[in-house]
Amino acid sequence: MVKIELQDISFRREGIDILSHVSLIIEDTEYAILVGPTGAGKTSLIGLITGLYKPTSGKIFFDDRDVTKLPPNERHCGVMFESYALFPHLNVLDNVSYARHMKENDHGATYAISREILSLVRLSGRDTALPHECSGGMQQRVALGRSIMALEEGGVLILDEPFKALDAGLRLSLRREVKKIAKSKQLNLTTIHVTNDMQEAMMADKIIMLDEGQIRQIGTPYEIMYEPMDLFVANFFSTELNYFSGKIIQKEAVEKPEFRNKPLERVVIETTEGFFLYAKTERVFNVGEEVTFIIRAQYCNARHKRRSDKTNAIVGKVLRSKFMGAWLRLEIEAPFPKDKTSRKTIKIEVPTTKTAIHEFTVGETITMYFPSEFVIVFPRIPEEVILSTLRVN
Repeated sequence: MVKIELQDISFRREGIDILSHVSLIIEDTEYAILVGPTGAGKTSLIGLITGLYKPTSGKIFFDDRDVTKLPPNERHCGVMFESYALFPHLNVLDNVSYARHMKENDHGATYAISREILSLVRLSGRDTALPHECSGGMQQRVALGRSIMALEEGGVLILDEPFKALDAGLRLSLRREVKKIAKSKQLNLTTIHVTNDMQEAMMADKIIMLDEGQIRQIGTPYEIMYEPMDLFVANFFSTELNYFSGKIIQKEAVEKPEFRNKPLERVVIETTEGFFLYAKTERVFNVGEEVTFIIRAQYCNARHKRRSDKTNAIVGKVLRSKFMGAWLRLEIEAPFPKDKTSRKTIKIEVPTTKTAIHEFTVGETITMYFPSEFVIVFPRIPEEVILSTLRVN
């Protein structure tokens, strides 16, 4: 059980700034997930925590103990890599036991501890199996057991994209299992889990969003999803985003919905296209203020007939329809209220049903609508920044 604190950490390698002034705290027994695009600095950050790299400046503390200059073998972090890196000639028991065998002469005691860990990761009875005789999920648990064996008194577990190579079904079951093990009463580990999977990140106690060597936001899954600090964070945790720009023409206080943390204001926005849209937002805006209005595609819905409730309802024609398994991804073109010759493209993700497949076909006119509680409102974002962030051509 370890509290980890990074104080103003910067890291420069081969003349390139990898991390710049990173400060964060990961509490004792917390399950923290580190996310960010390729090249964000995630691998370098965990390398600094484990001692593989030394920071250019700043300090690292484990339980208020300065470990900045300590080598990896004195930090006692258990690290599980994407590749698992199991020894192919060693059986399951010896793979798990390896690190302690290198340090201890009492091999009998080491094996006894290893068998307890195998029981913890549900591999009892597979002691003599070689890695090639194990499924992908079993190999993952062997690697996890070996990482736990290397912890000693440190209690810091590092998971570097551990499920990336697994199929979707196995990935879903194993990530729940790994968190359960890390949080178990026997271990109570402080865990740092690196991933680029949006759904995987939602199981965190805390999400650390990294980009270009800097922290963009730290928060709970709820805060990251419903209170993103900027468009980059909102886009990273979305499959598709729709955006509108305009100004607030009306606002009023409303009761806080059960699933939201803070009081909300209901605002009415007149978009540049002439739509009148409604949002319930935790940010405070003034009437007349220019804003950008974001709604994730997965929070949009559609119906074949027009709705009697016109709130946040936009009529358009289906431009594209793509079957995504459990979801049907639609793009509709809606005429501007102010200029009927211009069109706004809106993306929608609806649950796949036989009705949806037959009704939401290309060329059909449908009504898109969305709840105002799921809207994100930012101060006005320049169009070029939106297009760059969303990579829209």
